[in-house]
Amino acid sequence: MTLTPSEIVAARAHDGATAELAALAATTAGSAIPEPVRACVRDCLVDFVGHTAFSAQFAESSPAFIAGTRDLDMQGGGFTVVGLRDTFTRQQATLLNGAFAHTMDFDDTNGAGVLHPGAPVIPAALAEAEQRDVDGKALLDAIVIGYEVACRIGAALNTSAYERGFHNTSVAGIFGAVAAAGRLRGMDASTIEAAFGIAGSLASGSMQYLENGAWNKRLHPGFAAHNAMLALSYAHAGVIAATEPIAGRFGLLAGYTNAARPEQLINGLGTQWLAGQTALKPYPSCRLTHAAIDAALSLRERFVRDALSNARLYVTISPTAHKIVGEALEAKLAPRNIVDAQFSLYFQVACAWLDGGIEWQSYERRLGTTEIATMAHRISVTVDPDLAPGGCRLRAEADGGGRHDIEVLVPSGEPSTPLSQAGVRSKFLSLATPVYGSAYATEIANRLQRIERESSAAAAIASLRAPV
Repeated sequence: MTLTPSEIVAARAHDGATAELAALAATTAGSAIPEPVRACVRDCLVDFVGHTAFSAQFAESSPAFIAGTRDLDMQGGGFTVVGLRDTFTRQQATLLNGAFAHTMDFDDTNGAGVLHPGAPVIPAALAEAEQRDVDGKALLDAIVIGYEVACRIGAALNTSAYERGFHNTSVAGIFGAVAAAGRLRGMDASTIEAAFGIAGSLASGSMQYLENGAWNKRLHPGFAAHNAMLALSYAHAGVIAATEPIAGRFGLLAGYTNAARPEQLINGLGTQWLAGQTALKPYPSCRLTHAAIDAALSLRERFVRDALSNARLYVTISPTAHKIVGEALEAKLAPRNIVDAQFSLYFQVACAWLDGGIEWQSYERRLGTTEIATMAHRISVTVDPDLAPGGCRLRAEADGGGRHDIEVLVPSGEPSTPLSQAGVRSKFLSLATPVYGSAYATEIANRLQRIERESSAAAAIASLRAPV
Protein backbone atom coordinates (compact mmCIF):
# COMPACT_ATOMS: atom_id res chain seq x y z
CA MET A 1 0.00 0.00 0.00
CA THR A 2 1.40 3.39 -1.01
CA LEU A 3 0.18 6.58 0.61
CA THR A 4 0.40 9.96 -1.08
CA PRO A 5 2.35 12.72 0.68
CA SER A 6 -0.92 14.50 1.54
CA GLU A 7 -2.32 11.30 3.09
CA ILE A 8 0.81 10.88 5.20
CA VAL A 9 0.57 14.49 6.38
CA ALA A 10 -3.13 14.06 7.22
CA ALA A 11 -2.44 10.90 9.20
CA ARG A 12 0.44 12.43 11.13
CA ALA A 13 -1.68 15.49 11.90
CA HIS A 14 -3.80 13.22 14.03
CA ASP A 15 -1.02 11.40 15.82
CA GLY A 16 -2.15 11.18 19.41
CA ALA A 17 -5.81 10.50 18.60
CA THR A 18 -5.53 6.97 19.97
CA ALA A 19 -4.13 8.28 23.25
CA GLU A 20 -6.93 10.84 23.54
CA LEU A 21 -9.60 8.18 23.02
CA ALA A 22 -7.88 5.97 25.59
CA ALA A 23 -7.83 8.86 28.05
CA LEU A 24 -11.54 9.43 27.47
CA ALA A 25 -12.16 5.81 28.43
CA ALA A 26 -9.91 5.77 31.46
CA THR A 27 -10.38 9.18 33.04
CA THR A 28 -13.79 10.63 32.11
CA ALA A 29 -15.89 11.06 35.23
CA GLY A 30 -19.41 9.74 35.02
CA SER A 31 -20.64 13.18 36.05
CA ALA A 32 -19.17 14.57 32.80
CA ILE A 33 -21.62 12.55 30.71
CA PRO A 34 -24.66 14.72 29.92
CA GLU A 35 -27.96 13.29 31.14
CA PRO A 36 -29.57 13.26 27.65
CA VAL A 37 -26.68 11.11 26.42
CA ARG A 38 -27.01 8.81 29.41
CA ALA A 39 -30.78 8.54 28.85
CA CYS A 40 -30.28 7.71 25.16
CA VAL A 41 -27.84 4.89 25.92
CA ARG A 42 -30.02 3.63 28.77
CA ASP A 43 -32.82 3.18 26.22
CA CYS A 44 -30.33 1.42 23.96
CA LEU A 45 -29.54 -1.04 26.76
CA VAL A 46 -33.25 -1.82 27.20
CA ASP A 47 -33.59 -2.25 23.44
CA PHE A 48 -30.49 -4.49 23.30
CA VAL A 49 -31.87 -6.94 25.86
CA GLY A 50 -35.20 -7.28 24.07
CA HIS A 51 -33.98 -8.18 20.62
CA THR A 52 -30.96 -10.14 21.89
CA ALA A 53 -33.16 -12.37 24.04
CA PHE A 54 -35.61 -12.96 21.19
CA SER A 55 -32.80 -13.79 18.75
CA ALA A 56 -31.19 -16.20 21.19
CA GLN A 57 -34.40 -18.20 21.43
CA PHE A 58 -36.04 -17.92 18.03
CA ALA A 59 -33.64 -16.92 15.21
CA GLU A 60 -32.85 -19.70 12.76
CA SER A 61 -29.09 -19.17 13.06
CA SER A 62 -28.95 -19.32 16.86
CA PRO A 63 -28.70 -23.12 17.38
CA ALA A 64 -25.65 -23.26 15.10
CA PHE A 65 -24.08 -20.24 16.81
CA ILE A 66 -24.59 -21.84 20.22
CA ALA A 67 -23.22 -25.21 19.13
CA GLY A 68 -20.19 -23.72 17.41
CA THR A 69 -19.37 -21.44 20.32
CA ARG A 70 -19.90 -24.13 22.94
CA ASP A 71 -17.47 -26.37 21.03
CA LEU A 72 -14.66 -23.96 21.96
CA ASP A 73 -15.04 -25.03 25.60
CA MET A 74 -17.58 -27.73 26.40
CA GLN A 75 -17.27 -27.39 30.17
CA GLY A 76 -16.96 -23.65 30.78
CA GLY A 77 -19.71 -21.53 32.30
CA GLY A 78 -20.61 -18.82 34.76
CA PHE A 79 -21.36 -15.92 32.39
CA THR A 80 -24.76 -14.81 31.13
CA VAL A 81 -25.99 -14.93 27.57
CA VAL A 82 -29.14 -12.84 27.34
CA GLY A 83 -32.19 -15.03 26.77
CA LEU A 84 -30.50 -18.38 27.39
CA ARG A 85 -30.70 -20.51 30.53
CA ASP A 86 -27.23 -22.06 30.26
CA THR A 87 -24.11 -20.10 31.15
CA PHE A 88 -20.88 -19.89 29.19
CA THR A 89 -17.27 -18.76 29.57
CA ARG A 90 -16.61 -15.03 29.41
CA GLN A 91 -15.29 -15.24 25.84
CA GLN A 92 -18.21 -17.39 24.74
CA ALA A 93 -20.72 -15.03 26.35
CA THR A 94 -19.28 -11.96 24.64
CA LEU A 95 -19.33 -13.71 21.28
CA LEU A 96 -22.88 -15.01 21.59
CA ASN A 97 -24.35 -11.81 23.04
CA GLY A 98 -22.78 -9.83 20.21
CA ALA A 99 -24.03 -12.24 17.55
CA PHE A 100 -27.56 -12.42 18.94
CA ALA A 101 -27.67 -8.63 19.32
CA HIS A 102 -27.19 -8.20 15.57
CA THR A 103 -29.03 -11.26 14.29
CA MET A 104 -32.37 -9.56 13.66
CA ASP A 105 -30.82 -6.34 12.36
CA PHE A 106 -33.13 -4.73 14.89
CA ASP A 107 -30.34 -3.15 16.97
CA ASP A 108 -29.53 0.51 17.50
CA THR A 109 -27.84 2.60 14.82
CA ASN A 110 -25.70 5.70 14.88
CA GLY A 111 -25.84 7.85 11.76
CA ALA A 112 -22.66 9.76 12.53
CA GLY A 113 -20.68 6.56 12.97
CA VAL A 114 -22.57 4.65 10.28
CA LEU A 115 -22.70 1.62 12.56
CA HIS A 116 -24.57 -0.32 15.23
CA PRO A 117 -22.67 0.55 18.44
CA GLY A 118 -24.59 -1.52 20.98
CA ALA A 119 -24.02 -4.96 19.47
CA PRO A 120 -20.22 -4.97 19.97
CA VAL A 121 -19.98 -2.65 22.99
CA ILE A 122 -22.66 -3.91 25.38
CA PRO A 123 -21.60 -7.60 25.34
CA ALA A 124 -18.04 -6.70 26.35
CA ALA A 125 -19.33 -4.41 29.10
CA LEU A 126 -21.76 -7.03 30.39
CA ALA A 127 -19.09 -9.72 30.62
CA GLU A 128 -16.65 -7.44 32.43
CA ALA A 129 -19.32 -6.06 34.78
CA GLU A 130 -20.53 -9.56 35.59
CA GLN A 131 -17.02 -10.69 36.49
CA ARG A 132 -16.13 -7.64 38.58
CA ASP A 133 -19.61 -6.97 39.95
CA VAL A 134 -19.49 -3.21 39.64
CA ASP A 135 -22.60 -1.19 40.30
CA GLY A 136 -25.14 -0.28 37.64
CA LYS A 137 -23.95 3.29 37.28
CA ALA A 138 -20.42 2.14 36.45
CA LEU A 139 -21.84 -0.27 33.89
CA LEU A 140 -23.87 2.43 32.13
CA ASP A 141 -20.95 4.90 32.23
CA ALA A 142 -18.73 2.32 30.54
CA ILE A 143 -21.31 1.58 27.86
CA VAL A 144 -21.66 5.30 27.07
CA ILE A 145 -17.88 5.64 26.73
CA GLY A 146 -17.73 2.56 24.52
CA TYR A 147 -20.44 3.97 22.28
CA GLU A 148 -18.58 7.26 21.99
CA VAL A 149 -15.31 5.62 20.95
CA ALA A 150 -16.99 3.30 18.44
CA CYS A 151 -19.07 6.11 16.94
CA ARG A 152 -16.11 8.45 16.57
CA ILE A 153 -14.01 5.82 14.82
CA GLY A 154 -16.99 4.91 12.63
CA ALA A 155 -17.42 8.58 11.73
CA ALA A 156 -13.74 8.78 10.82
CA LEU A 157 -14.06 5.69 8.62
CA ASN A 158 -17.10 7.25 6.95
CA THR A 159 -19.48 5.48 4.59
CA SER A 160 -16.55 4.87 2.26
CA ALA A 161 -15.48 1.93 4.42
CA TYR A 162 -18.52 0.08 3.09
CA GLU A 163 -17.38 0.82 -0.46
CA ARG A 164 -14.11 -0.89 0.41
CA GLY A 165 -16.14 -3.86 1.62
CA PHE A 166 -15.75 -3.37 5.38
CA HIS A 167 -18.49 -3.37 8.02
CA ASN A 168 -18.10 -0.36 10.32
CA THR A 169 -19.99 -2.07 13.16
CA SER A 170 -17.26 -4.62 13.77
CA VAL A 171 -14.28 -2.66 12.46
CA ALA A 172 -14.94 0.33 14.74
CA GLY A 173 -16.92 -1.65 17.30
CA ILE A 174 -13.94 -3.55 18.65
CA PHE A 175 -12.41 -0.26 19.83
CA GLY A 176 -15.64 0.70 21.59
CA ALA A 177 -15.73 -2.71 23.24
CA VAL A 178 -12.12 -2.29 24.39
CA ALA A 179 -12.94 1.14 25.82
CA ALA A 180 -16.00 -0.07 27.74
CA ALA A 181 -14.46 -3.23 29.17
CA GLY A 182 -11.09 -1.59 29.80
CA ARG A 183 -12.77 1.13 31.83
CA LEU A 184 -14.59 -1.48 33.91
CA ARG A 185 -11.28 -3.26 34.53
CA GLY A 186 -9.93 -0.01 35.94
CA MET A 187 -7.14 0.15 33.38
CA ASP A 188 -5.16 3.35 33.00
CA ALA A 189 -5.04 5.23 29.74
CA SER A 190 -1.72 3.81 28.61
CA THR A 191 -2.94 0.22 29.00
CA ILE A 192 -6.17 0.94 27.13
CA GLU A 193 -4.10 2.63 24.43
CA ALA A 194 -2.03 -0.54 24.16
CA ALA A 195 -5.20 -2.60 23.90
CA PHE A 196 -6.30 -0.33 21.05
CA GLY A 197 -2.94 -1.06 19.42
CA ILE A 198 -3.62 -4.79 19.55
CA ALA A 199 -7.25 -4.34 18.50
CA GLY A 200 -6.03 -2.69 15.31
CA SER A 201 -4.80 -6.10 14.19
CA LEU A 202 -8.11 -7.74 15.09
CA ALA A 203 -10.52 -5.25 13.51
CA SER A 204 -12.46 -7.01 10.78
CA GLY A 205 -15.82 -7.54 9.11
CA SER A 206 -16.32 -8.24 5.41
CA MET A 207 -19.41 -7.16 3.47
CA GLN A 208 -19.10 -10.22 1.24
CA TYR A 209 -22.02 -11.74 3.15
CA LEU A 210 -24.27 -9.73 0.81
CA GLU A 211 -23.46 -12.13 -2.03
CA ASN A 212 -25.42 -15.04 -0.60
CA GLY A 213 -27.25 -13.79 2.50
CA ALA A 214 -24.67 -15.39 4.78
CA TRP A 215 -24.78 -15.31 8.57
CA ASN A 216 -21.30 -13.73 8.76
CA LYS A 217 -22.79 -10.30 9.40
CA ARG A 218 -24.68 -11.56 12.43
CA LEU A 219 -21.41 -12.82 13.88
CA HIS A 220 -19.42 -9.63 13.26
CA PRO A 221 -20.25 -7.83 16.55
CA GLY A 222 -19.67 -11.06 18.46
CA PHE A 223 -16.22 -11.37 16.94
CA ALA A 224 -15.53 -7.73 17.84
CA ALA A 225 -16.60 -8.14 21.48
CA HIS A 226 -14.74 -11.43 21.82
CA ASN A 227 -11.55 -10.02 20.27
CA ALA A 228 -11.74 -6.90 22.43
CA MET A 229 -11.32 -9.13 25.48
CA LEU A 230 -8.25 -10.72 23.90
CA ALA A 231 -6.75 -7.30 23.21
CA LEU A 232 -7.33 -6.20 26.81
CA SER A 233 -5.80 -9.35 28.26
CA TYR A 234 -2.69 -9.07 26.09
CA ALA A 235 -2.31 -5.38 26.95
CA HIS A 236 -2.69 -6.15 30.65
CA ALA A 237 0.00 -8.82 30.32
CA GLY A 238 2.43 -6.29 28.88
CA VAL A 239 2.39 -7.24 25.21
CA ILE A 240 4.06 -4.47 23.20
CA ALA A 241 1.35 -3.04 20.95
CA ALA A 242 1.36 -0.97 17.77
CA THR A 243 1.17 2.77 18.24
CA GLU A 244 -1.42 4.89 16.43
CA PRO A 245 -3.47 1.92 15.17
CA ILE A 246 -6.29 4.19 14.05
CA ALA A 247 -4.82 7.26 12.29
CA GLY A 248 -1.26 6.05 11.84
CA ARG A 249 0.54 5.64 8.53
CA PHE A 250 -0.61 2.04 8.11
CA GLY A 251 -3.51 2.24 10.52
CA LEU A 252 -7.24 1.71 10.29
CA LEU A 253 -8.02 4.89 8.34
CA ALA A 254 -5.34 4.14 5.76
CA GLY A 255 -6.46 0.59 5.11
CA TYR A 256 -10.21 0.45 5.60
CA THR A 257 -11.68 3.50 3.86
CA ASN A 258 -11.30 5.56 0.70
CA ALA A 259 -12.36 8.84 2.30
CA ALA A 260 -11.19 9.03 5.91
CA ARG A 261 -12.27 11.90 8.13
CA PRO A 262 -9.64 11.78 10.89
CA GLU A 263 -10.88 15.02 12.43
CA GLN A 264 -13.94 13.12 13.62
CA LEU A 265 -11.80 11.19 16.10
CA ILE A 266 -11.19 14.01 18.54
CA ASN A 267 -12.99 17.21 17.48
CA GLY A 268 -15.19 18.13 20.43
CA LEU A 269 -14.14 14.99 22.31
CA GLY A 270 -15.69 15.02 25.76
CA THR A 271 -18.03 17.92 24.96
CA GLN A 272 -19.88 16.84 21.81
CA TRP A 273 -21.24 13.35 22.34
CA LEU A 274 -21.93 11.27 19.24
CA ALA A 275 -23.24 8.51 21.50
CA GLY A 276 -26.32 10.62 22.19
CA GLN A 277 -27.21 10.58 18.50
CA THR A 278 -27.93 6.84 18.52
CA ALA A 279 -31.28 5.76 17.11
CA LEU A 280 -33.56 2.81 17.87
CA LYS A 281 -34.93 0.88 14.93
CA PRO A 282 -38.66 0.47 14.36
CA TYR A 283 -38.13 -2.27 11.74
CA PRO A 284 -35.91 -5.41 11.75
CA SER A 285 -33.99 -4.63 8.56
CA CYS A 286 -31.02 -2.65 7.30
CA ARG A 287 -31.32 0.96 8.44
CA LEU A 288 -30.85 2.13 4.86
CA THR A 289 -34.29 0.71 3.99
CA HIS A 290 -36.12 2.53 6.77
CA ALA A 291 -36.83 5.87 5.11
CA ALA A 292 -38.36 4.01 2.17
CA ILE A 293 -40.46 1.89 4.56
CA ASP A 294 -41.64 5.05 6.32
CA ALA A 295 -42.49 6.60 2.97
CA ALA A 296 -44.38 3.53 1.77
CA LEU A 297 -46.38 3.29 4.98
CA SER A 298 -47.32 6.94 4.70
CA LEU A 299 -48.27 6.96 1.00
CA ARG A 300 -50.26 3.71 1.05
CA GLU A 301 -52.89 5.45 3.18
CA ARG A 302 -53.76 7.62 0.16
CA PHE A 303 -54.75 4.65 -1.99
CA VAL A 304 -57.79 2.42 -1.79
CA ARG A 305 -56.90 -1.17 -0.92
CA ASP A 306 -57.74 -2.51 -4.37
CA ALA A 307 -55.19 -0.16 -5.92
CA LEU A 308 -52.26 -1.15 -3.71
CA SER A 309 -51.16 -4.24 -5.63
CA ASN A 310 -51.52 -2.41 -8.97
CA ALA A 311 -49.41 0.59 -8.00
CA ARG A 312 -45.99 1.34 -9.36
CA LEU A 313 -43.47 2.73 -6.89
CA TYR A 314 -40.48 4.89 -7.83
CA VAL A 315 -37.88 5.13 -5.07
CA THR A 316 -34.89 7.46 -5.10
CA ILE A 317 -32.08 6.78 -2.63
CA SER A 318 -28.46 7.71 -1.99
CA PRO A 319 -25.51 6.00 -3.70
CA THR A 320 -24.53 4.38 -0.39
CA ALA A 321 -28.01 2.96 0.11
CA HIS A 322 -28.20 1.81 -3.50
CA LYS A 323 -24.97 -0.16 -3.22
CA ILE A 324 -26.14 -2.00 -0.10
CA VAL A 325 -29.93 -2.35 -0.44
CA GLY A 326 -31.06 -1.00 -3.81
CA GLU A 327 -29.29 -2.76 -6.66
CA ALA A 328 -31.68 -4.68 -8.93
CA LEU A 329 -29.98 -8.01 -8.24
CA GLU A 330 -31.82 -11.31 -8.15
CA ALA A 331 -31.04 -11.72 -4.43
CA LYS A 332 -32.81 -8.42 -3.74
CA LEU A 333 -35.70 -8.78 -6.18
CA ALA A 334 -36.36 -12.36 -5.02
CA PRO A 335 -34.63 -12.83 -1.63
CA ARG A 336 -33.60 -16.39 -0.84
CA ASN A 337 -33.36 -15.99 2.91
CA ILE A 338 -33.83 -13.52 5.77
CA VAL A 339 -30.47 -11.77 5.35
CA ASP A 340 -31.18 -11.18 1.66
CA ALA A 341 -34.57 -9.75 2.58
CA GLN A 342 -33.16 -7.55 5.33
CA PHE A 343 -30.90 -5.96 2.71
CA SER A 344 -33.50 -5.71 -0.04
CA LEU A 345 -35.26 -2.38 -0.40
CA TYR A 346 -37.61 -4.14 -2.82
CA PHE A 347 -38.75 -6.72 -0.27
CA GLN A 348 -39.04 -4.19 2.55
CA VAL A 349 -41.03 -1.65 0.55
CA ALA A 350 -43.25 -4.32 -1.00
CA CYS A 351 -44.03 -5.75 2.45
CA ALA A 352 -44.73 -2.33 3.93
CA TRP A 353 -46.90 -1.37 0.97
CA LEU A 354 -49.01 -4.54 0.91
CA ASP A 355 -49.16 -5.35 4.64
CA GLY A 356 -49.03 -1.94 6.29
CA GLY A 357 -46.05 -2.84 8.49
CA ILE A 358 -42.77 -4.72 8.89
CA GLU A 359 -42.05 -7.11 11.74
CA TRP A 360 -39.84 -10.14 12.29
CA GLN A 361 -42.72 -12.43 11.41
CA SER A 362 -42.92 -10.73 7.99
CA TYR A 363 -39.99 -12.87 6.84
CA GLU A 364 -41.67 -16.16 7.67
CA ARG A 365 -44.96 -14.98 6.26
CA ARG A 366 -43.79 -13.27 3.10
CA LEU A 367 -40.44 -14.69 1.93
CA GLY A 368 -40.85 -16.36 -1.45
CA THR A 369 -44.50 -15.41 -1.94
CA THR A 370 -45.85 -14.53 -5.34
CA GLU A 371 -47.46 -11.34 -4.04
CA ILE A 372 -44.18 -9.90 -2.79
CA ALA A 373 -42.27 -10.97 -5.88
CA THR A 374 -44.85 -9.35 -8.15
CA MET A 375 -44.86 -6.13 -6.12
CA ALA A 376 -41.05 -6.05 -5.99
CA HIS A 377 -40.96 -5.98 -9.80
CA ARG A 378 -43.27 -2.96 -9.72
CA ILE A 379 -40.67 -0.99 -7.76
CA SER A 380 -38.04 1.08 -9.59
CA VAL A 381 -34.99 2.45 -7.80
CA THR A 382 -32.86 5.40 -8.87
CA VAL A 383 -29.97 7.26 -7.27
CA ASP A 384 -29.56 10.87 -6.21
CA PRO A 385 -26.02 11.69 -5.00
CA ASP A 386 -27.37 14.70 -3.10
CA LEU A 387 -29.53 12.58 -0.78
CA ALA A 388 -28.20 11.77 2.67
CA PRO A 389 -27.34 8.05 3.08
CA GLY A 390 -30.53 7.28 4.99
CA GLY A 391 -32.97 9.49 3.08
CA CYS A 392 -35.33 8.75 0.19
CA ARG A 393 -38.03 10.05 -2.11
CA LEU A 394 -40.97 7.92 -3.16
CA ARG A 395 -43.56 8.40 -5.89
CA ALA A 396 -46.54 6.07 -6.14
CA GLU A 397 -48.82 5.81 -9.16
CA ALA A 398 -51.91 3.64 -9.64
CA ASP A 399 -54.65 3.47 -12.25
CA GLY A 400 -57.57 5.32 -10.79
CA GLY A 401 -55.53 6.19 -7.70
CA GLY A 402 -53.59 9.14 -9.00
CA ARG A 403 -50.01 10.02 -8.20
CA HIS A 404 -48.58 10.86 -4.81
CA ASP A 405 -45.07 11.88 -3.76
CA ILE A 406 -43.26 12.01 -0.43
CA GLU A 407 -39.75 12.78 0.75
CA VAL A 408 -38.34 11.26 3.94
CA LEU A 409 -34.92 12.70 4.71
CA VAL A 410 -34.66 11.28 8.24
CA PRO A 411 -36.07 7.82 9.02
CA SER A 412 -38.15 7.26 12.13
CA GLY A 413 -36.26 6.46 15.32
CA GLU A 414 -33.51 9.03 14.82
CA PRO A 415 -32.90 11.59 17.61
CA SER A 416 -34.97 14.12 15.67
CA THR A 417 -37.80 11.59 15.20
CA PRO A 418 -37.33 9.34 18.23
CA LEU A 419 -39.33 6.45 19.55
CA SER A 420 -41.29 7.61 22.58
CA GLN A 421 -40.64 6.05 25.97
CA ALA A 422 -43.85 4.13 25.44
CA GLY A 423 -42.52 3.02 22.06
CA VAL A 424 -39.21 1.84 23.53
CA ARG A 425 -41.03 -0.14 26.18
CA SER A 426 -43.56 -1.57 23.72
CA LYS A 427 -40.81 -2.79 21.39
CA PHE A 428 -38.96 -4.36 24.31
CA LEU A 429 -42.02 -6.16 25.65
CA SER A 430 -43.02 -7.44 22.23
CA LEU A 431 -39.65 -9.18 21.96
CA ALA A 432 -38.95 -10.08 25.58
CA THR A 433 -42.35 -11.48 26.52
CA PRO A 434 -42.07 -14.64 24.36
CA VAL A 435 -38.77 -15.39 26.15
CA TYR A 436 -39.48 -14.38 29.75
CA GLY A 437 -43.25 -14.25 30.03
CA SER A 438 -45.23 -11.06 30.50
CA ALA A 439 -44.67 -10.47 34.22
CA TYR A 440 -40.93 -11.17 34.20
CA ALA A 441 -40.37 -9.16 31.00
CA THR A 442 -42.04 -6.18 32.68
CA GLU A 443 -39.83 -6.66 35.74
CA ILE A 444 -36.71 -6.70 33.57
CA ALA A 445 -37.81 -3.56 31.73
CA ASN A 446 -38.31 -1.75 35.03
CA ARG A 447 -34.94 -2.91 36.31
CA LEU A 448 -33.06 -1.85 33.18
CA GLN A 449 -34.72 1.56 33.08
CA ARG A 450 -33.26 2.26 36.52
CA ILE A 451 -29.98 0.42 35.98
CA GLU A 452 -27.98 3.14 37.72
CA ARG A 453 -29.71 2.31 41.01
CA GLU A 454 -28.47 -1.29 40.92
CA SER A 455 -25.84 -1.99 43.55
CA SER A 456 -24.85 -5.25 41.82
CA ALA A 457 -24.52 -5.26 38.04
CA ALA A 458 -23.77 -8.98 38.21
CA ALA A 459 -27.15 -9.70 39.77
CA ALA A 460 -28.93 -7.54 37.21
CA ILE A 461 -27.11 -9.26 34.36
CA ALA A 462 -27.82 -12.75 35.73
CA SER A 463 -31.51 -11.84 35.77
CA LEU A 464 -31.38 -11.65 31.97
CA ARG A 465 -31.00 -15.44 31.67
CA ALA A 466 -34.07 -17.32 30.50
CA PRO A 467 -36.20 -18.50 33.42
CA VAL A 468 -36.00 -22.13 34.50
